[in-house]
Amino acid sequence: MQDDMQAQVLVLQGAAWGEHRHAPLFVYAIPPELQAHILPGHLVLVPFGARLVSGIVWELRRPHPPAPSPSVMERGRSAFQAERQDLPAHQVERQDSPAQPNGRSPLSIADGEGSGVGPSCSPFSITDGEGSGAGFPWSDGLGPRPLRAILDPVPLLDATRRVLAQWLADYYVCPLIDVVRLLAPGMTGKQQIEIIGTAAALPPPAADDPQARALLGLLAAGGRADEAAVRRALGPRRADALLAALEAQGALARVAHVATPRALAALPLLRLVADPEAVATWRATAIAQLTPTPAAPASGSRVTVARREGLGGGGSTPRRSRGALLQRIATAGGPAHAPPVAPLAARDLVRLRAAVAVVDLLGATPDGVRPQREVMRLTRATPAALRLLLTAGLIAAEQPDAADGPGTLPLDLTAPQHAALDHIVAALDAATEVAAQAAENAVADASLQEAARPILLHGITGSGKTEVYLQALAAALARGRRGIVLVPEIALTPQTVRRFAARFPGRVALLHSALRPPERQREWRRIRAGAVDVVIGSRSAIFAPLPDLGLIILDEEHDGSYKEDHRPPTYHAREVAFALARLTGSAVVLGSATPATESYQRAQAGEFALVELRERPNPHPLPPVTVVDLREELHAGHTSILSRALLAELRATLARGEQAILFLNRRGSATCVLCRDCGHAMRCGRCDVPLTHHQGQAKLICHYCNWRETPPQHCPRCGGDGMRFFGVGTERVEATVRQHFPAARILRWDADTVRGYTDHAQFARALADREVDVLIGTQMIAKGLDVPGVTLVGIIAADVALYLPDYRAPERAFQVLTQVAGRAGRAELPGRVIMQTFSPDHSCIEAAARHDFHAFYEVEIATRQAFGYPPFRRFVKLTYTHPDRHACQVEALSLGDHLARLIEDLALADTDIVGPAPAFIERLRDQYRWQMILRGPDPRAVIAALAPGELGPGWTIDIDPTSSL
Repeated sequence: MQDDMQAQVLVLQGAAWGEHRHAPLFVYAIPPELQAHILPGHLVLVPFGARLVSGIVWELRRPHPPAPSPSVMERGRSAFQAERQDLPAHQVERQDSPAQPNGRSPLSIADGEGSGVGPSCSPFSITDGEGSGAGFPWSDGLGPRPLRAILDPVPLLDATRRVLAQWLADYYVCPLIDVVRLLAPGMTGKQQIEIIGTAAALPPPAADDPQARALLGLLAAGGRADEAAVRRALGPRRADALLAALEAQGALARVAHVATPRALAALPLLRLVADPEAVATWRATAIAQLTPTPAAPASGSRVTVARREGLGGGGSTPRRSRGALLQRIATAGGPAHAPPVAPLAARDLVRLRAAVAVVDLLGATPDGVRPQREVMRLTRATPAALRLLLTAGLIAAEQPDAADGPGTLPLDLTAPQHAALDHIVAALDAATEVAAQAAENAVADASLQEAARPILLHGITGSGKTEVYLQALAAALARGRRGIVLVPEIALTPQTVRRFAARFPGRVALLHSALRPPERQREWRRIRAGAVDVVIGSRSAIFAPLPDLGLIILDEEHDGSYKEDHRPPTYHAREVAFALARLTGSAVVLGSATPATESYQRAQAGEFALVELRERPNPHPLPPVTVVDLREELHAGHTSILSRALLAELRATLARGEQAILFLNRRGSATCVLCRDCGHAMRCGRCDVPLTHHQGQAKLICHYCNWRETPPQHCPRCGGDGMRFFGVGTERVEATVRQHFPAARILRWDADTVRGYTDHAQFARALADREVDVLIGTQMIAKGLDVPGVTLVGIIAADVALYLPDYRAPERAFQVLTQVAGRAGRAELPGRVIMQTFSPDHSCIEAAARHDFHAFYEVEIATRQAFGYPPFRRFVKLTYTHPDRHACQVEALSLGDHLARLIEDLALADTDIVGPAPAFIERLRDQYRWQMILRGPDPRAVIAALAPGELGPGWTIDIDPTSSL
């Protein structure tokens, strides 16, 4: 390498990109001592203005004369037709000031000097070849500044992930920096920078500056200082200017900690190891300690004094009280009614109560094992409380890997399952061969490309798709490849996750939002190091840096949670999986009992391979569905939310000792509170939505912003007494079931009763262990539950979301109805479904009652074709938010007119605009929202034609939205 080698760096902090959709890449010189170690993808420390910030090396190259950049309009006309845009601009971070964005030019992404991504990445690698003209623009005589340090010895992003990042930025029209933060979550934060004094005497320019003298005096006394503390003390601008001046004079130097973040030890599992008799004896002793003994009147003063002594006045705890408690716990095998000891201090009482709660929790767990973090969260136990139990020999701590066991054995497959597995393995081998031929610059055989297509595995509920996934992963591992498994929401599928972890013990990593940042970083680094073979997670787990990737599985591929629609990039995990598979030579499997309409249409068109599982492995078919017309119930005078048929079936199910699920996709007690006299409805103070009554909390609550208020006794508008509660939620269903079946064990599972992943797992375990007779819940219970004892499913209101003003409303209704109906009869016992509805003649209800996806698809695809909905035309939704209603309207109408002119200038005859108009919920969290939808073969071309600054702050772009609301 030569001394003129330079690095293009994506600066991660400090740069204000304005309205640019792509953050520019800045050019830095590489010091000679780092040239032998630096690689593309490294996290580095670079100067940016007067600060030191972190960045990612995007490419290593030697300077070339600049090449002309295409105009914005030229990009809008042609770039998206080739499924990629030109890459972000190359900027030079100069000695005088930070460079500003000025254009865009092509970029080759290389892993080393002169080495590109490789032919296998041809669908998305954008290279101009060695020595092409798309190089660095030269600065005007000052040259690039040198980068300071490599912050992580292992590259943060490999070549594949950098190409994927560029594709995401282009396809979803968002800044590259947002994509990088998504690919390396928590790994791109600010680095700790220390200031070190290097001069014994003050340089003359700083002698008259009191702040400079104070800083140098601090460095002379202590040797070093934290830059963040200096910035807080002096203010960012003054600190930056002062540090830059003193560093230029040689009075100080700034260095960053190069060490990687500290490793986080795996939290152990806690296991109840004592025999039941010893546990009972210890618990009785502890309860005796916690129960105050009534004292005789004559000795009352001594009790008061003892408590005062125990509290120590100022809150200290006498050592003899702690010793008495430890001795009592350590000798738990003694008699249950031991003689009383001195009263415990307040701190020891809290500790002992928590220890009792831990014993009760582990004793109620079937296998007596729970993660330590979960136990501490549920019982509020401190490490000291756990040490009491460890000392007494009641519990033991063990690492998770030690409890994994040898792993479960594969199940016997049916003939259709075998055929599906063979198809997936063939696609895996074909994708590997296609990638190998592409790496050799050879054209892959057409039959290989056909076999390597993504697979849509359409299997009815309970058809054994999970076992097919497991054995397909085993086949990939046998070939030296690894796999990623995506589930819609990991908190809702604890059983599925446990099955994968049990089949591949010690080889599975979990990535989901419930992980703390240090835990997520630990898992991310384990995955990057190749310490695991299978990654299971929700949507963002598709970006896991798993080496040797060979198989990508999306379970319940129709689920809307795979689409990010709140922040850029607004990606769909399914489309990212296809891009990643082409880059890595992997097979993709999309599994669902109710595939998305777009996915099934692509399978019908031959873009996907279609494999179907039409039967369950058990001897029973899909459960029969009885449709109850609620209009007839009302005409017959039956006004209960539980129809006569559902009440009868529920009574018979409980009498047989079987379990039932009642489904209603509305939580709370009443969905609307209004005055019957004047019609006034109670609405949220920050959102344009009605408040929901929650009887258990005696509050009216907004389900969007959590606004809460007490239900009024009188109408706020007319002052009358006509305030009434209307609508039904899961809370009211629970009250009704308890009224009819007071002896039944009832569990309500919705957003009001669960707070995290452990709660979901606990509820699923209670249902599987038959500790629950009737489960009542929202869509949380519609997927991921495989409980043999459930034989009855009651759908309280099948048409709750059927008539929303969204073209996907019928599809979503059909999917959730079919999924929840499939929870019944999944084992040896036959199942039954009662579906209550006011629209029994609706095509969606009729198809769901017959479990007939194909009938629903035929109606749905014809409707979409007639009205030009996806997949026949693509959508781009633009939403503008502003705290002022008038300003929001003016901005939306202005951009709508401008986009209409752009469509005309670009001659896009098949592209049009719906709107602008207020959003379905116009005001949300005190922000007004207007939106418009671009429709066409590829409406992204219109967005690409916008000049910088024309899409200002407040606008969000949703590419291929899954909802028009």
